[in-house]
Amino acid sequence: MLVKIVLVAAVVIAGLVFAQRDDLVHEWGVAGSCEGVRAPVDDGNQWYACKEGLLTGYPSLIGDQCRYESRASGYEYWSCPAPVTRFPSRS
Repeated sequence: MLVKIVLVAAVVIAGLVFAQRDDLVHEWGVAGSCEGVRAPVDDGNQWYACKEGLLTGYPSLIGDQCRYESRASGYEYWSCPAPVTRFPSRS
């Protein structure tokens, strides 16, 4: 019985450590993620390409005052009036 408790505790601790490594969750495709991309037109907005996550689907940037533009090649494209600080930019 004690072995089962220790095993369950180890799995829970490993899950908590994994959950804190947010970059791994996005890198492995479990959660959706976005990154800044070059704007197709010079409209003064910051553009983001969002990749679908296995469990979470595509991230929504509506709460960041962004506008959904299109979906192509496995990405959703959003334009935002200001940079979204939770995602990196490579433009």
